[in-house]
Amino acid sequence: MPTEKEVIIVQKATVYDLMRIIKENPEKSYTVEELEQLLHAYIQGVEK
Repeated sequence: MPTEKEVIIVQKATVYDLMRIIKENPEKSYTVEELEQLLHAYIQGVEK
């Protein structure tokens, strides 16, 4: 079972990864649906 500190580290790493993905194309505006798809794809990729 991960410690609270380990959980926080993983959460911060996840947010950092998502920020990098979004910043790859700074001119793009994302709809809610696109963000949901991005999050879903990220989660699917992490689980593999």
